[in-house]
Amino acid sequence: MPSSSELRRGTTQSNPRHDPTIASPLEIVRIEAFAVRFPYDVLDRPDVEPGPSPYKVGEGRLTIYPTQVETLLVRLEAADGTVGWGEALVPVGVGAVKTLVDELLAPAVLGRDATELAALQARLVATMRERGHVYGHQADAVTAVDIAVHDLVGRHHGLPIAALLGGAVRWELPTYCTGLSGAADNAERASDLWDEGWQRFKIHSVQGWRADVAAVERVRSALPEAEVALDVHGTYRVPEAVRAGRVLDTLDAWFLESALAPEDVHGHAAIAAAITTPVAAGEAMRHRSEVMTVIREKALDVLQPDIGRTGVSEGRAITMLADVAGMPVLPHHSAALGIALVAGLHVAAAAPTLEAFEFPVRAVELSSVVLTEPLSWKPGIMECPRGPGLGVEVNEEAVRRWAGQRSSAA
Repeated sequence: MPSSSELRRGTTQSNPRHDPTIASPLEIVRIEAFAVRFPYDVLDRPDVEPGPSPYKVGEGRLTIYPTQVETLLVRLEAADGTVGWGEALVPVGVGAVKTLVDELLAPAVLGRDATELAALQARLVATMRERGHVYGHQADAVTAVDIAVHDLVGRHHGLPIAALLGGAVRWELPTYCTGLSGAADNAERASDLWDEGWQRFKIHSVQGWRADVAAVERVRSALPEAEVALDVHGTYRVPEAVRAGRVLDTLDAWFLESALAPEDVHGHAAIAAAITTPVAAGEAMRHRSEVMTVIREKALDVLQPDIGRTGVSEGRAITMLADVAGMPVLPHHSAALGIALVAGLHVAAAAPTLEAFEFPVRAVELSSVVLTEPLSWKPGIMECPRGPGLGVEVNEEAVRRWAGQRSSAA
Protein backbone atom coordinates (compact mmCIF):
# COMPACT_ATOMS: atom_id res chain seq x y z
CA MET A 1 0.00 0.00 0.00
CA PRO A 2 1.39 3.45 -0.86
CA SER A 3 2.33 5.74 1.97
CA SER A 4 0.32 8.84 2.79
CA SER A 5 3.14 11.02 1.45
CA GLU A 6 3.08 9.13 -1.84
CA LEU A 7 -0.67 9.60 -2.09
CA ARG A 8 -0.30 13.32 -1.43
CA ARG A 9 2.35 13.59 -4.13
CA GLY A 10 0.21 11.54 -6.51
CA THR A 11 3.24 9.71 -7.92
CA THR A 12 2.39 6.07 -7.26
CA GLN A 13 2.18 3.52 -10.05
CA SER A 14 -1.36 2.69 -8.97
CA ASN A 15 -2.59 6.06 -10.23
CA PRO A 16 -0.28 7.17 -13.03
CA ARG A 17 -2.69 9.80 -14.35
CA HIS A 18 -1.77 11.97 -11.37
CA ASP A 19 1.92 11.85 -12.19
CA PRO A 20 2.82 15.39 -13.34
CA THR A 21 5.63 13.95 -15.49
CA ILE A 22 3.13 11.97 -17.61
CA ALA A 23 1.47 14.05 -20.35
CA SER A 24 -2.31 13.97 -20.55
CA PRO A 25 -3.72 12.52 -23.78
CA LEU A 26 -5.76 15.74 -23.97
CA GLU A 27 -2.83 18.09 -23.61
CA ILE A 28 -3.50 20.83 -26.18
CA VAL A 29 -0.63 20.72 -28.66
CA ARG A 30 -1.93 22.87 -31.50
CA ILE A 31 -4.32 25.79 -31.93
CA GLU A 32 -5.29 27.40 -35.21
CA ALA A 33 -7.65 30.31 -35.81
CA PHE A 34 -9.39 30.88 -39.15
CA ALA A 35 -10.84 34.17 -40.33
CA VAL A 36 -13.50 32.75 -42.65
CA ARG A 37 -15.16 34.94 -45.27
CA PHE A 38 -17.50 34.10 -48.14
CA PRO A 39 -20.35 35.80 -50.05
CA TYR A 40 -23.94 35.33 -48.94
CA ASP A 41 -24.83 33.73 -52.29
CA VAL A 42 -22.15 31.05 -51.99
CA LEU A 43 -24.73 28.25 -52.08
CA ASP A 44 -25.95 29.46 -55.48
CA ARG A 45 -22.45 30.24 -56.78
CA PRO A 46 -20.02 27.79 -55.15
CA ASP A 47 -17.09 29.04 -57.26
CA VAL A 48 -17.51 32.66 -56.14
CA GLU A 49 -14.60 34.30 -54.32
CA PRO A 50 -14.82 36.40 -51.14
CA GLY A 51 -14.74 40.15 -51.56
CA PRO A 52 -12.61 42.76 -49.80
CA SER A 53 -14.92 42.76 -46.76
CA PRO A 54 -16.51 46.21 -46.91
CA TYR A 55 -18.97 47.01 -44.15
CA LYS A 56 -22.09 49.12 -43.95
CA VAL A 57 -24.10 50.81 -41.24
CA GLY A 58 -27.50 49.19 -40.90
CA GLU A 59 -30.37 51.37 -42.06
CA GLY A 60 -32.15 52.73 -39.01
CA ARG A 61 -30.07 50.61 -36.59
CA LEU A 62 -26.79 52.54 -36.29
CA THR A 63 -24.90 49.25 -36.12
CA ILE A 64 -22.19 48.15 -38.51
CA TYR A 65 -22.92 45.04 -40.58
CA PRO A 66 -20.93 42.96 -43.07
CA THR A 67 -21.72 42.68 -46.75
CA GLN A 68 -20.66 39.02 -46.75
CA VAL A 69 -20.41 36.21 -44.22
CA GLU A 70 -17.58 36.53 -41.70
CA THR A 71 -16.88 34.24 -38.79
CA LEU A 72 -13.99 33.11 -36.60
CA LEU A 73 -13.31 29.38 -36.30
CA VAL A 74 -10.78 27.76 -33.98
CA ARG A 75 -9.28 24.28 -34.30
CA LEU A 76 -7.66 22.60 -31.27
CA GLU A 77 -5.66 19.41 -31.44
CA ALA A 78 -4.73 17.24 -28.45
CA ALA A 79 -1.73 15.01 -27.90
CA ASP A 80 -3.78 11.91 -28.74
CA GLY A 81 -4.90 13.41 -32.07
CA THR A 82 -8.40 14.39 -30.97
CA VAL A 83 -9.60 17.59 -32.65
CA GLY A 84 -12.12 20.10 -31.35
CA TRP A 85 -13.71 23.03 -33.18
CA GLY A 86 -15.05 26.33 -31.91
CA GLU A 87 -16.62 29.44 -33.36
CA ALA A 88 -17.33 32.98 -32.23
CA LEU A 89 -20.08 35.23 -33.56
CA VAL A 90 -17.80 37.72 -35.33
CA PRO A 91 -19.68 39.20 -38.29
CA VAL A 92 -17.29 42.18 -38.40
CA GLY A 93 -13.63 42.57 -37.55
CA VAL A 94 -12.89 38.86 -37.76
CA GLY A 95 -9.19 39.50 -38.42
CA ALA A 96 -8.85 41.30 -35.11
CA VAL A 97 -10.25 38.33 -33.20
CA LYS A 98 -7.98 35.92 -35.06
CA THR A 99 -5.01 37.99 -33.92
CA LEU A 100 -6.19 37.84 -30.31
CA VAL A 101 -6.40 34.05 -30.48
CA ASP A 102 -3.06 33.66 -32.25
CA GLU A 103 -1.05 36.06 -30.12
CA LEU A 104 -2.73 36.20 -26.70
CA LEU A 105 -4.77 33.05 -26.11
CA ALA A 106 -2.56 30.46 -27.79
CA PRO A 107 0.17 30.79 -25.13
CA ALA A 108 -2.50 30.41 -22.44
CA VAL A 109 -3.82 27.08 -23.76
CA LEU A 110 -0.91 25.28 -25.40
CA GLY A 111 0.39 22.56 -23.12
CA ARG A 112 -2.73 22.65 -20.94
CA ASP A 113 -4.99 19.70 -20.18
CA ALA A 114 -8.30 20.24 -21.95
CA THR A 115 -10.16 18.11 -19.40
CA GLU A 116 -9.66 20.86 -16.80
CA LEU A 117 -12.56 22.77 -18.33
CA ALA A 118 -13.28 25.25 -15.55
CA ALA A 119 -9.63 25.96 -14.80
CA LEU A 120 -8.85 26.50 -18.47
CA GLN A 121 -11.82 28.84 -18.91
CA ALA A 122 -10.69 30.85 -15.88
CA ARG A 123 -7.21 31.06 -17.38
CA LEU A 124 -8.58 32.32 -20.70
CA VAL A 125 -10.71 34.97 -19.02
CA ALA A 126 -7.84 36.04 -16.77
CA THR A 127 -5.63 36.41 -19.83
CA MET A 128 -8.09 38.95 -21.22
CA ARG A 129 -8.75 40.68 -17.89
CA GLU A 130 -7.83 44.36 -18.10
CA ARG A 131 -8.01 43.96 -21.89
CA GLY A 132 -11.82 43.88 -21.94
CA HIS A 133 -12.52 40.30 -20.86
CA VAL A 134 -16.25 40.89 -20.43
CA TYR A 135 -16.82 42.79 -23.64
CA GLY A 136 -16.35 42.77 -27.38
CA HIS A 137 -13.72 41.06 -29.41
CA GLN A 138 -11.62 40.04 -26.41
CA ALA A 139 -14.54 38.01 -25.05
CA ASP A 140 -15.34 36.71 -28.54
CA ALA A 141 -11.84 35.25 -28.82
CA VAL A 142 -12.31 33.42 -25.51
CA THR A 143 -15.68 32.14 -26.73
CA ALA A 144 -14.26 30.43 -29.80
CA VAL A 145 -11.57 28.65 -27.80
CA ASP A 146 -14.00 27.68 -25.04
CA ILE A 147 -16.37 26.01 -27.50
CA ALA A 148 -13.44 24.16 -29.10
CA VAL A 149 -12.25 22.88 -25.72
CA HIS A 150 -15.70 21.49 -24.93
CA ASP A 151 -15.90 19.84 -28.36
CA LEU A 152 -12.44 18.33 -27.81
CA VAL A 153 -13.27 16.87 -24.41
CA GLY A 154 -16.66 15.58 -25.54
CA ARG A 155 -15.17 13.86 -28.57
CA HIS A 156 -12.42 12.24 -26.52
CA HIS A 157 -14.87 10.78 -24.01
CA GLY A 158 -17.63 10.00 -26.51
CA LEU A 159 -20.07 12.37 -24.83
CA PRO A 160 -22.17 15.22 -26.25
CA ILE A 161 -21.45 18.65 -24.81
CA ALA A 162 -24.89 18.66 -23.18
CA ALA A 163 -23.76 15.67 -21.12
CA LEU A 164 -20.66 17.58 -19.99
CA LEU A 165 -23.07 20.23 -18.69
CA GLY A 166 -24.96 17.72 -16.57
CA GLY A 167 -27.26 16.26 -19.18
CA ALA A 168 -29.97 17.45 -21.52
CA VAL A 169 -33.30 18.49 -20.07
CA ARG A 170 -34.64 17.93 -23.58
CA TRP A 171 -33.10 16.98 -26.94
CA GLU A 172 -35.82 18.38 -29.19
CA LEU A 173 -35.74 22.15 -28.76
CA PRO A 174 -38.66 24.47 -29.51
CA THR A 175 -37.67 27.20 -31.96
CA TYR A 176 -39.19 30.40 -33.22
CA CYS A 177 -38.99 31.99 -36.65
CA THR A 178 -36.99 35.18 -36.72
CA GLY A 179 -36.66 37.55 -39.64
CA LEU A 180 -40.19 38.83 -40.21
CA SER A 181 -39.99 42.48 -41.21
CA GLY A 182 -42.28 45.34 -40.33
CA ALA A 183 -43.34 45.72 -43.96
CA ALA A 184 -46.98 46.14 -44.87
CA ASP A 185 -47.19 42.57 -46.17
CA ASN A 186 -45.70 40.92 -43.08
CA ALA A 187 -49.05 39.36 -42.09
CA GLU A 188 -49.19 37.53 -45.42
CA ARG A 189 -45.65 36.29 -44.96
CA ALA A 190 -46.44 35.15 -41.41
CA SER A 191 -49.54 33.31 -42.64
CA ASP A 192 -47.45 31.41 -45.18
CA LEU A 193 -45.01 30.43 -42.43
CA TRP A 194 -47.90 29.38 -40.18
CA ASP A 195 -49.09 27.05 -42.95
CA GLU A 196 -45.59 25.53 -43.00
CA GLY A 197 -45.87 24.75 -39.29
CA TRP A 198 -44.38 27.81 -37.54
CA GLN A 199 -46.33 29.15 -34.55
CA ARG A 200 -43.90 31.65 -32.98
CA PHE A 201 -42.52 34.71 -34.76
CA LYS A 202 -40.32 37.73 -34.17
CA ILE A 203 -40.75 40.94 -36.12
CA HIS A 204 -37.74 43.20 -36.73
CA SER A 205 -38.87 46.79 -37.18
CA VAL A 206 -37.16 50.17 -36.74
CA GLN A 207 -39.74 52.49 -38.26
CA GLY A 208 -40.73 54.36 -35.10
CA TRP A 209 -42.83 52.99 -32.30
CA ARG A 210 -46.25 53.51 -33.90
CA ALA A 211 -45.31 51.73 -37.13
CA ASP A 212 -43.50 49.03 -35.16
CA VAL A 213 -46.50 48.11 -33.01
CA ALA A 214 -48.75 48.32 -36.07
CA ALA A 215 -46.57 45.60 -37.64
CA VAL A 216 -47.26 43.40 -34.61
CA GLU A 217 -50.97 44.17 -34.72
CA ARG A 218 -51.23 43.05 -38.35
CA VAL A 219 -49.72 39.66 -37.59
CA ARG A 220 -51.69 39.19 -34.36
CA SER A 221 -54.92 39.98 -36.22
CA ALA A 222 -54.11 37.51 -38.98
CA LEU A 223 -52.87 34.80 -36.60
CA PRO A 224 -54.55 35.27 -33.20
CA GLU A 225 -53.12 31.99 -31.87
CA ALA A 226 -49.53 32.83 -32.78
CA GLU A 227 -46.88 34.14 -30.42
CA VAL A 228 -45.56 37.41 -31.86
CA ALA A 229 -42.56 39.35 -30.52
CA LEU A 230 -41.06 42.69 -31.54
CA ASP A 231 -37.33 43.49 -31.83
CA VAL A 232 -36.50 47.19 -32.31
CA HIS A 233 -32.69 46.91 -32.07
CA GLY A 234 -32.11 49.47 -29.36
CA THR A 235 -33.70 52.36 -31.24
CA TYR A 236 -36.12 53.63 -28.54
CA ARG A 237 -35.83 55.97 -25.62
CA VAL A 238 -37.62 55.00 -22.41
CA PRO A 239 -40.81 57.07 -23.04
CA GLU A 240 -41.18 55.62 -26.54
CA ALA A 241 -40.57 52.10 -25.28
CA VAL A 242 -43.22 52.49 -22.58
CA ARG A 243 -45.77 53.84 -25.05
CA ALA A 244 -45.02 51.01 -27.47
CA GLY A 245 -45.09 48.48 -24.64
CA ARG A 246 -48.51 49.55 -23.46
CA VAL A 247 -49.91 48.98 -26.94
CA LEU A 248 -48.16 45.63 -27.06
CA ASP A 249 -49.85 44.83 -23.73
CA THR A 250 -53.24 45.17 -25.41
CA LEU A 251 -52.07 42.92 -28.24
CA ASP A 252 -50.83 40.23 -25.84
CA ALA A 253 -47.41 40.37 -27.51
CA TRP A 254 -44.88 37.68 -26.71
CA PHE A 255 -42.03 40.05 -25.74
CA LEU A 256 -40.39 43.39 -26.56
CA GLU A 257 -36.71 42.89 -27.43
CA SER A 258 -33.78 45.31 -27.29
CA ALA A 259 -35.85 48.42 -26.70
CA LEU A 260 -32.79 50.40 -25.59
CA ALA A 261 -29.02 50.25 -25.88
CA PRO A 262 -27.90 47.08 -24.04
CA GLU A 263 -25.89 48.97 -21.42
CA ASP A 264 -28.92 51.00 -20.25
CA VAL A 265 -29.84 48.76 -17.33
CA HIS A 266 -31.85 51.38 -15.44
CA GLY A 267 -33.81 52.26 -18.57
CA HIS A 268 -34.74 48.64 -19.13
CA ALA A 269 -35.81 48.37 -15.50
CA ALA A 270 -38.09 51.40 -15.94
CA ILE A 271 -39.73 49.80 -18.97
CA ALA A 272 -40.15 46.45 -17.23
CA ALA A 273 -41.86 48.16 -14.31
CA ALA A 274 -44.25 50.06 -16.58
CA ILE A 275 -45.57 47.36 -18.92
CA THR A 276 -46.77 43.77 -18.67
CA THR A 277 -45.27 42.60 -21.98
CA PRO A 278 -42.03 40.78 -21.09
CA VAL A 279 -38.90 42.85 -21.69
CA ALA A 280 -36.16 40.83 -23.39
CA ALA A 281 -32.47 41.37 -24.16
CA GLY A 282 -29.12 39.71 -23.71
CA GLU A 283 -27.53 39.02 -27.09
CA ALA A 284 -24.83 41.62 -26.39
CA MET A 285 -23.96 40.16 -22.98
CA ARG A 286 -20.91 37.96 -22.82
CA HIS A 287 -20.38 37.38 -19.11
CA ARG A 288 -22.39 36.25 -16.08
CA SER A 289 -21.53 39.47 -14.23
CA GLU A 290 -23.60 41.45 -16.72
CA VAL A 291 -26.52 39.09 -16.21
CA MET A 292 -26.23 39.35 -12.45
CA THR A 293 -26.62 43.12 -12.78
CA VAL A 294 -29.82 42.95 -14.81
CA ILE A 295 -31.25 40.35 -12.44
CA ARG A 296 -30.51 42.50 -9.38
CA GLU A 297 -32.02 45.56 -11.06
CA LYS A 298 -35.05 43.61 -12.33
CA ALA A 299 -34.27 45.07 -15.73
CA LEU A 300 -35.34 42.11 -17.87
CA ASP A 301 -38.02 39.44 -17.87
CA VAL A 302 -36.40 37.26 -20.55
CA LEU A 303 -32.71 36.46 -21.12
CA GLN A 304 -31.35 35.98 -24.64
CA PRO A 305 -27.69 34.92 -24.46
CA ASP A 306 -25.91 34.10 -27.70
CA ILE A 307 -23.52 31.19 -27.19
CA GLY A 308 -21.50 32.50 -30.13
CA ARG A 309 -20.63 35.40 -27.84
CA THR A 310 -20.65 33.75 -24.40
CA GLY A 311 -19.12 30.37 -25.18
CA VAL A 312 -20.30 27.20 -23.49
CA SER A 313 -18.91 28.01 -20.03
CA GLU A 314 -20.42 31.47 -19.66
CA GLY A 315 -23.57 30.40 -21.46
CA ARG A 316 -24.08 27.61 -18.94
CA ALA A 317 -23.45 30.03 -16.05
CA ILE A 318 -26.01 32.45 -17.48
CA THR A 319 -28.68 29.78 -17.91
CA MET A 320 -28.16 28.65 -14.32
CA LEU A 321 -28.55 32.22 -13.07
CA ALA A 322 -31.75 32.37 -15.07
CA ASP A 323 -32.91 29.18 -13.38
CA VAL A 324 -32.29 30.65 -9.92
CA ALA A 325 -34.09 33.86 -10.89
CA GLY A 326 -36.97 31.98 -12.52
CA MET A 327 -36.36 33.71 -15.85
CA PRO A 328 -37.09 32.09 -19.21
CA VAL A 329 -34.16 31.73 -21.60
CA LEU A 330 -34.60 32.31 -25.34
CA PRO A 331 -31.09 32.00 -26.80
CA HIS A 332 -30.26 34.45 -29.55
CA HIS A 333 -28.76 33.33 -32.83
CA SER A 334 -28.21 35.42 -35.93
CA ALA A 335 -25.18 35.27 -38.18
CA ALA A 336 -22.76 32.69 -36.78
CA LEU A 337 -22.52 29.41 -38.63
CA GLY A 338 -23.07 25.81 -37.60
CA ILE A 339 -20.43 25.41 -34.90
CA ALA A 340 -21.64 28.24 -32.68
CA LEU A 341 -25.24 27.40 -33.48
CA VAL A 342 -24.83 23.79 -32.39
CA ALA A 343 -22.94 24.88 -29.27
CA GLY A 344 -25.97 27.02 -28.52
CA LEU A 345 -28.24 24.02 -28.96
CA HIS A 346 -26.23 22.04 -26.40
CA VAL A 347 -26.37 24.84 -23.82
CA ALA A 348 -30.08 25.29 -24.54
CA ALA A 349 -30.72 21.55 -24.24
CA ALA A 350 -29.28 21.62 -20.70
CA ALA A 351 -31.00 24.87 -19.70
CA PRO A 352 -33.79 24.30 -17.13
CA THR A 353 -35.81 27.38 -18.16
CA LEU A 354 -35.45 27.21 -21.94
CA GLU A 355 -38.52 28.60 -23.68
CA ALA A 356 -37.44 28.65 -27.32
CA PHE A 357 -34.34 28.94 -29.51
CA GLU A 358 -34.10 31.64 -32.16
CA PHE A 359 -34.03 30.12 -35.64
CA PRO A 360 -32.46 32.13 -38.50
CA VAL A 361 -33.07 30.24 -41.74
CA ARG A 362 -30.19 31.81 -43.68
CA ALA A 363 -27.58 31.09 -41.00
CA VAL A 364 -28.72 27.48 -40.76
CA GLU A 365 -28.53 27.05 -44.53
CA LEU A 366 -25.11 28.71 -44.78
CA SER A 367 -23.78 26.38 -42.08
CA SER A 368 -23.53 23.70 -44.76
CA VAL A 369 -20.55 25.61 -46.18
CA VAL A 370 -18.35 24.63 -43.20
CA LEU A 371 -20.07 21.40 -42.08
CA THR A 372 -19.91 18.06 -43.88
CA GLU A 373 -23.69 17.63 -43.60
CA PRO A 374 -26.47 20.22 -43.37
CA LEU A 375 -28.22 20.71 -40.05
CA SER A 376 -31.61 19.05 -39.82
CA TRP A 377 -34.70 20.90 -38.65
CA LYS A 378 -38.42 21.26 -39.09
CA PRO A 379 -40.67 24.25 -38.40
CA GLY A 380 -40.73 24.93 -34.68
CA ILE A 381 -38.30 22.16 -33.71
CA MET A 382 -34.56 21.66 -33.90
CA GLU A 383 -32.90 18.60 -32.39
CA CYS A 384 -29.66 18.96 -30.48
CA PRO A 385 -27.07 16.57 -31.98
CA ARG A 386 -26.35 13.60 -29.73
CA GLY A 387 -22.94 12.62 -31.08
CA PRO A 388 -19.66 13.22 -29.25
CA GLY A 389 -18.73 16.83 -28.58
CA LEU A 390 -20.73 19.16 -30.78
CA GLY A 391 -22.06 16.14 -32.66
CA VAL A 392 -21.33 17.61 -36.09
CA GLU A 393 -18.38 17.24 -38.44
CA VAL A 394 -16.45 20.20 -39.81
CA ASN A 395 -15.37 20.38 -43.45
CA GLU A 396 -11.78 21.37 -42.77
CA GLU A 397 -10.92 21.71 -46.44
CA ALA A 398 -13.74 24.23 -46.90
CA VAL A 399 -12.70 26.13 -43.76
CA ARG A 400 -9.14 26.45 -45.02
CA ARG A 401 -10.32 27.49 -48.47
CA TRP A 402 -12.51 30.30 -47.19
CA ALA A 403 -9.80 31.37 -44.76
CA GLY A 404 -7.39 31.69 -47.69
CA GLN A 405 -5.28 28.67 -46.73
CA ARG A 406 -4.36 25.71 -48.92
CA SER A 407 -2.85 23.23 -46.49
CA SER A 408 -2.78 22.34 -42.80
CA ALA A 409 0.81 23.45 -42.22
CA ALA A 410 2.18 22.53 -38.82
